[in-house]
Amino acid sequence: MKTAVKQRAGVCGMSCCLGAALALGAALSACTDDGLKQRPRSGVGQEAQEPDDGFNPGPGGSSGPPPVDAGGLCGNQIHQVEIAEAPNLYFVLDASGSMLSAASSGATRYDRVHEAAVDLVRNLGPLINVGAAVFPLDATADAPCRPGGEVFPVTPGDPFSDGQERRPTTSRFRSATRVVPLGGTPTAATLTALAPKLVELPGKTVVVLATDGGPNCNSSATCSAEECIANIEQQCPEENCCAPSGPSGPGGCLDRDDTVAAIARLAASGIDVYVVGIPGSEFYGDVLDQMALAGGTAQFVSPFYFKVDNLDTLGNVLSRIASIVVSCEFALADPPPEDGQTNVYLDEQLVPYDPENGWRWKSPAVVELLGEACQKLKSGRVGQVQIVSGCPTEEAR
Repeated sequence: MKTAVKQRAGVCGMSCCLGAALALGAALSACTDDGLKQRPRSGVGQEAQEPDDGFNPGPGGSSGPPPVDAGGLCGNQIHQVEIAEAPNLYFVLDASGSMLSAASSGATRYDRVHEAAVDLVRNLGPLINVGAAVFPLDATADAPCRPGGEVFPVTPGDPFSDGQERRPTTSRFRSATRVVPLGGTPTAATLTALAPKLVELPGKTVVVLATDGGPNCNSSATCSAEECIANIEQQCPEENCCAPSGPSGPGGCLDRDDTVAAIARLAASGIDVYVVGIPGSEFYGDVLDQMALAGGTAQFVSPFYFKVDNLDTLGNVLSRIASIVVSCEFALADPPPEDGQTNVYLDEQLVPYDPENGWRWKSPAVVELLGEACQKLKSGRVGQVQIVSGCPTEEAR
């Protein structure tokens, strides 16, 4: 995945004044502290102002050295970079009827989950590829347990840019995942149906499964009262609402085993499954824990799944998950020819060369952000990344 695709040469040579081809005295007079000042350019992915073909006239019409950089940065090479190993972040969103329950400010549970997912996609931009499925898909009152399916194929995230208005991936993701919840919770059938597509995706794939309840919709299941959803949710006036003659019938059983098995198969194929339980799922903490353990993403202590008690915090939880899988490495398609002449910027702010909280060379063609700089990137708070060569590297003091 590419960002910062513009490369410009010949503005200053290999350092701020190395390319000055006029009088030595004029060139040296330009190589002052002011001439080396780091002045960030506007957004990556935007067209930079093209440099003048010749030197700027000095006082009295005489020619002088060029500015530090006509685009605003000290250096003559804005590198073409690729996000190293951008993961496929694949949302599997519960769209069962219970997701219509009111959450806050007139919004439903599904509204809030949808909003948080869209925000994450927007904020992470090119750091991820994103796809989505909902379950069930195309459910009706007569067929409430149809398996879920893909509504948005895996697509590269939007490139870094200054503006928020041109975000095609985010816009399409928002539209594709805007559904009206209806039906049951066919989690196992959905994951089983999605598995072949997910396994074939190139690179690392991570599933984020968000649900407000326990999996069901297994018409062949039978269960005792302990595994009957109506009984679990304390809504059964009988001993067992899932008994053959009970009002819930076989479809009301908790589909624990098949769901855990479907997740385990994905994990065995190298796909991590993060389980997010939102309000409404409190009755099912034990099965959500089992699902998280099977998915290879369990937290250190129970609850092993990502429990969300307040939907206002869901965005933070999704960001935490993303921070685990997003890379802070940038591969340069055009590595600099000279050592010690490269600088990194996040949102027009210089990031010093620092092995703790800045950046380093992981290899001659890979820049890695570290510590605070990496966390800032993973949090989705970075709108543009710039890697520029042609001026001495600024180190942390």
